[in-house]
Amino acid sequence: MFWFINRCLFAISTTWTSSVKFIYNILRLPLVFVTGFRHPATAITLQHAWPLTEQQIYRRTDTFFRSIDDDAIRALGTQHHINSLPCEIKARHRGSFNGCFVLEFTDGSTRIVRLPLEPAVNDAWNKIRSEVCTMQYVRRNTNIPVPQVYAYGRSRLCRDTSEHQVFMITEYVEGQQLTRKALETSPEPHRQLFLQQLIDVFAELRKLPFTRGGSLMPSNNEDIELENPPDIVGAFSIRKNELQAAGYTMSRIVTTSATEFFDEQCRVLQHMWTMPYKDLDHKQAEREEFAQRYIRQPEVQSRIGVDSTSRTFFLTHPDLRPGNILVDDELNICGIIDWEFAASVPRCVSVPPTWITGNDLGLADLPSDFTRVLSSMEEKSEYHSQLAADWGSRDPLAWSLSHILMDPAELDFVFWEKVMPYVTGLCDIPIPDNVQLQADVDRRLGVSQSFAQYLDTHNLNVEGREEAIQRLLQESRVTIDELKKGATAQP
Repeated sequence: MFWFINRCLFAISTTWTSSVKFIYNILRLPLVFVTGFRHPATAITLQHAWPLTEQQIYRRTDTFFRSIDDDAIRALGTQHHINSLPCEIKARHRGSFNGCFVLEFTDGSTRIVRLPLEPAVNDAWNKIRSEVCTMQYVRRNTNIPVPQVYAYGRSRLCRDTSEHQVFMITEYVEGQQLTRKALETSPEPHRQLFLQQLIDVFAELRKLPFTRGGSLMPSNNEDIELENPPDIVGAFSIRKNELQAAGYTMSRIVTTSATEFFDEQCRVLQHMWTMPYKDLDHKQAEREEFAQRYIRQPEVQSRIGVDSTSRTFFLTHPDLRPGNILVDDELNICGIIDWEFAASVPRCVSVPPTWITGNDLGLADLPSDFTRVLSSMEEKSEYHSQLAADWGSRDPLAWSLSHILMDPAELDFVFWEKVMPYVTGLCDIPIPDNVQLQADVDRRLGVSQSFAQYLDTHNLNVEGREEAIQRLLQESRVTIDELKKGATAQP
């Protein structure tokens, strides 16, 4: 049996687990796509010999952001203001996928102009159309506080180019981003009120069932305001977008059953976690190969309730981290933001975010508090009752497996920290074949060496965030092992 299976059967220090998770989430997950090459199994293909590196993508994105014309942004804000008022840029922010400009008008009102950072975003126009459609559909059919969209389209917003860029102008929502510290230090009544309102958000989304899985798109190509129900198209997703930004082409399919959704997610997961990267060592390659093979087994479908006959899908916010929830000083929810990549998913994986279920850096008692509040709200509506039935007594291991399927980038941390320590509860899921696994590990290590040579030849062999995270993770694991040995040696 592999060294890491025995190792993961021991409890790991909470402090170091949190440190590793923090490093991993902040640095590695947004960049898994830049680390290597593998011949695709199905519809994932690479346009060039190697994918773009992290540095190449960052430079292109930075150049795009710096080329945005402030005068053009101000003119755009005035053009789409009902009274054509002048405005000034009060703040600008650059994220992984978007640049945001906060505009303040002469009447004191504030709006947000957001531009996809096109070198990092595939099919920016249709992604914006889908996001606008989703936001308007949710605003129209639920009580969820979603920012109003004032305008979207294309306009010449960058210097030194005749091309037009995609934009969206939205309401500026008053409030501050939720933080874990706020949840931890707020009075208990405020925290309970927040959980009640968050559960209401989930219940409102249960009002929007679909028979297929994918992203929302206006049913009329020209008018997003029509009352017609939206179409469902192949899902836009963060992880697919990252692969595409690196130079891969891949299809987006509409899923018609939970089984099809499972297969599609496993396809992305396998590709993400079998790509080589510089300085990949044998132990880490084994960890990743074992984990992704384990998760892709049919028995995992049964454990999380995947049913080939199920045709019920619900709209899900894919990135409902605390920073995308705006609250006031008493933790009342003022707004839910960042609906890009929203999609309808099967009921069995329509789950709360990892920080609620204990699969992230959430507060230790938050999962039990959430379950308790959910139980107290069961009779509020049929949708609350449905949530209580689905989530009230859910198997913690099923939570973890569902999170990995929903976001394949969670594989390494969630699998090894939340699944393998309790592997005795998963006796119904077989251990992947060792011989085939080792053969694939050896192949991946070989391609990693070729990738490293490519980086050297083209002067790209500079430690980026991907390499930094691997080094920090390895150092953390060594420290954890030393702490364990020290604890064992004590009388």
